[in-house]
Amino acid sequence: MNRAPFSEPVRQRLADDEQEELANELTDLGEPYAYAMHVNYIDFREFDLPQPIYINMIRDPVERVISWFYYKRAPWTVVQMYKLTKKFRKAQWYNKSLEDCVIKNDLECRYEIGSSFQSAIMDHKRQTLFFCGHDLSCESFNTQEAYKLAMKNVESEYAVVGSWEDLNVTLEVLEHYIPKFFRGVTQLYFDEQVGMASTSTNVNPWKPVISSHIKEIIKKNFLILWEYEFYNFCKQRLYKQYWALKNMKMYEEHERKSKF
Repeated sequence: MNRAPFSEPVRQRLADDEQEELANELTDLGEPYAYAMHVNYIDFREFDLPQPIYINMIRDPVERVISWFYYKRAPWTVVQMYKLTKKFRKAQWYNKSLEDCVIKNDLECRYEIGSSFQSAIMDHKRQTLFFCGHDLSCESFNTQEAYKLAMKNVESEYAVVGSWEDLNVTLEVLEHYIPKFFRGVTQLYFDEQVGMASTSTNVNPWKPVISSHIKEIIKKNFLILWEYEFYNFCKQRLYKQYWALKNMKMYEEHERKSKF
């Protein structure tokens, strides 16, 4: 298992030669190998390489942008970005609250359909981007074109797309669909001694409680549009996989009892 280090800025899109370079690098790692990285979907077959098993996680779009707003202002992120860029932002940026940002219609808190990246690096408000890929059409925020390509890739290329709001379901699906890597993961996750459920891993203490009023204002930019359509599509697919497992277990139990 390897996780991409925070040693260079996360880029939004890779050129074809950069995609091929990364695909070759990962293929050369051999099997079995798990690699976690902030990178958009790459079709390894375009470079005559075997396609890996793709998995990913989704999150409620509004909760996701709220989390990202404060994560990039957390002290550890500030320090890491200074190491990379040798620059600090102005103090007003670090002290900005989400409430003020939303109410004042700050550029950072506008989630407008078709908007482009606000900077060259680390603009994580597009959840569809990671599934859409590196095509230029994937950049536009909350658009039907990006949604359709992301949905197509999920349906045909991803073994499992889990949901942070449905973690129990996600773990069970992972455990049965990809047992080579996830056998026993549910028990491990909830283990009282070493399980991640009993720790505060990746919790941001600098993120305040956001009022429902502010969340509703943000949600108006997402509601019945493509980022939420994609989120709901992935959750529906996850639950179809989950109920398929439950039906299979019920059938196996019926078959077992019928033999006696």
